[in-house]
Amino acid sequence: MNLLQKIWSWLTSLFRQAPIVALPPTESEGECCDEECEPEEDCCDHEDCEPAPEPIIEVHVKEEPEPVVVEAPVATAPAGELLKEILIAEGIRESVIEKYQIAKAFEDWYDGVVDESSVRASIQDFKSAQGGAINAKLNRIQ
Repeated sequence: MNLLQKIWSWLTSLFRQAPIVALPPTESEGECCDEECEPEEDCCDHEDCEPAPEPIIEVHVKEEPEPVVVEAPVATAPAGELLKEILIAEGIRESVIEKYQIAKAFEDWYDGVVDESSVRASIQDFKSAQGGAINAKLNRIQ
């Protein structure tokens, strides 16, 4: 991995600097005035001569984006669904739960933490609060 990082750093450093590209002289650059210029000079120092502007070459380096860690929220089942699973595990038939709408009534009534131990602990209070058929059907749950 260290070798890959060195190679990547080397490659990115190469592309961070704009390359110097030698362009062939155009006709206007070859002679800027009628007088002879020294070979070391690009152009004469006369007022009539203006040096040709250097071409601008843009080099865009694409930087690698930083990874983003997103934590997905833990999906919890509604309180009614959790109660339904508990009741089925305790031997209450699903048809009874649906007929008396026990899960819906529990969701409307319950406002606590939605985990198995909290829901299980609130069943006795739910039976007392609902009374009637729901209390009778959930009688075997302690």
